Order: sequence, then C-alpha cells, then structure tokens
Amino acid sequence: APPCFVPPAPHLEEAVAARRRALLHPHGDHFTLINVFNAFQQPPRPRAEPALPADNADEGWCRKHGLSGEALRLAGIVRAELLEVMQRIELPVSPPAFGTDSNLLNLQRALISGYFLKVARDIDGSGNYVMLTHKHVAHLSPGCCYRLRRPPPRPPPWVLYHEFTISQDNCLRVVSEIQPQMLVELAPQYYLSNLPPSESRDLLAQLRREEEEEE
Repeated sequence: APPCFVPPAPHLEEAVAARRRALLHPHGDHFTLINVFNAFQQPPRPRAEPALPADNADEGWCRKHGLSGEALRLAGIVRAELLEVMQRIELPVSPPAFGTDSNLLNLQRALISGYFLKVARDIDGSGNYVMLTHKHVAHLSPGCCYRLRRPPPRPPPWVLYHEFTISQDNCLRVVSEIQPQMLVELAPQYYLSNLPPSESRDLLAQLRREEEEEE
C-alpha cells in the first residue's frame, strides 16, 4: 500500500504541517491515522466551485494536508472487505466508539498483540530510543505526531513503532505510546524469557513482580 503521508513541496511544508496538527491524536500516530481516515471519509469540506466532483474535492483536501488519496481510498476498500468477512462469519460488529477509554485500551492491546516485536524505550528521557529486539538506537521521525505538536511534548517512555528506517537519523515511523505493563501481560513468554538480557528486560521483570505482589 502507498504511504498515507506525502512529503509536501518545500515552500508548503509549514502550511501542511499546520493543517496536519488539527488531525493529530495525543496517543500517537496509529490513532492519528484513524483521525485522518475518519476526516477523509466524512465530508463536508469546503469547495470553491459548487459543481466540483467529489473525487476532485477529496484530492484537493488531501494535497492541502499532505496526504495520499490513493492510500486513503484503499484503506476504505480494505475496511469494507474486512467488515464483509466479519458479517459473513457472524462475528459481532459494534458501532464505532473511537475516542472512548475502552476503545483506546482495545486498540493498544490489538497493536501490541500484533507488533510486540516492534517496541522501543527512551533510554535517557530525550528521545533516544533503544529497540528492544535489535538494541539499535533510533529517534522519532520528523513527521511523528510527538514532534509535530506545538509545543512538542516530552517523548513517551515506551513506544510501539511500525517501521524502522535506516538513515542518517535512524528513524522510527508511525509511533504510539504504550504502557510497558501490557507487554508482560500480552507477550510474557517473549519479554520475560526470550528477550536477550538487558536493562529493558529487567524493568519489565520488575513490573511483573510488582503486579504479582499486588495480587
């Protein structure tokens, strides 16, 4: 699938970044992508010409926000196909509840269950992340929501990432904050047994001991 975010022309970078900030989600890039998809799927959006076709209006909106209309339309197709599969096998489909506490928790659990190997920890509080599986040090990409927000928030201590790009800055892309307790809850075998010895593993083991003592 093509990337959702498209680099704007240099002279448009500030304007596009300002528009994107309106779509940012405080809990991370994965949630921001849901905001972006919902905004794309649910016009109205202003049109300079009343007779402008909807597809052209969507493309104009995407260009102003530095987004790929192709990627967003493909996401809509995939979502419809998944919904059809769920209905065919009679799985329960609940109404959208994006933004609720329970929905946030469920999304975080789903992300960790699928991407538990792609976790990094800020080792010094300044955005230097060590990747737990490879022990490489990386930084949040410039397009990450935690770097786009104004003023920039403190880097989250633990993150789940979708992609690691080897470059001059070794960037983590599509990043969301997670709670380390969820790692030992959802993938204890890996993080407490299979993860190579490290400070991160020791911290997770300590969390597990504290939880057991509370029980």
